[in-house]
Amino acid sequence: MTDYGTQLEAALATEIKIELVARDWTQETLAKAVGIERATLTRYITGKRSMPMPTFFAVAEAFGLSPRALMQRAEARLEAK
Repeated sequence: MTDYGTQLEAALATEIKIELVARDWTQETLAKAVGIERATLTRYITGKRSMPMPTFFAVAEAFGLSPRALMQRAEARLEAK
């Protein structure tokens, strides 16, 4: 993956963590809403695995966000660096 791609994945993971805290959700709560194992979600948000697009869409939907909104927040985080 490109350097930008790696940075964007990290920024997305940060946004997911922020959304979890804002909602007072656990990783287990989100994993169940998305239909994946908690351990799988953990690998995505710790950067051990890349999140597939269908899972990303499901995560955004679980948060009540559009995938575009979640991606824009991550991109804004990168631009702020």
